[in-house]
Amino acid sequence: MNLKNIPNKWREYLLSELLAEHGELSSGREEVFSVAVHEGLVNQVEHLGRVYAAKDTSNYKLVRPGDIVYTKSPTGDFPYGIIKQSRCNVPVIVSPLYGVFKPRTYKLGTFLDFYFESPVRTNNYLKPISHKGAKNTINITNDTFLSSSIYLPNCDGEIDAIVDILEIAHHEIELLTRQIAACKLQKQGLMQKLLNGKVRVRTT
Repeated sequence: MNLKNIPNKWREYLLSELLAEHGELSSGREEVFSVAVHEGLVNQVEHLGRVYAAKDTSNYKLVRPGDIVYTKSPTGDFPYGIIKQSRCNVPVIVSPLYGVFKPRTYKLGTFLDFYFESPVRTNNYLKPISHKGAKNTINITNDTFLSSSIYLPNCDGEIDAIVDILEIAHHEIELLTRQIAACKLQKQGLMQKLLNGKVRVRTT
């Protein structure tokens, strides 16, 4: 991608150069969240209908806005887990089984969120460093998670510019998806009215 007035140089980075585990834990005031493939971090009650957390959440990991969360549970097209950025406006907590990391910058975290949105890129990164346990659980330490590498722009300005473009495209896709859903709903309503005779098609 060539961006005006921004050098187009990419290089290989260890994830440990981009993310750091801050190790903060629950204060007891935060809400419990889970991580979903498409929605990212979601409130357990709103997403699952109830809280699945233990009564004592003192060992639950704190996730600050912009943090990267890695789940180690196989999910659909992501057999080695999923990697998401927290878009929450306030700190939340997640299971102690998750890995929580602070990115060098917020937009770098967003770049990584878009990067690992692809099942192919996520699996290519995680598969070589992961080992599945007897119950299909992923045996990977947080240090191991940070030990492999990916290619990124060697310029924060280019990362920021790419993120801005992707955010705009993502917003447009969301709007079009809602428009399609609304049109389908309208079509269903019109078909129902045609079937029950409330609306008739004029013929000439």
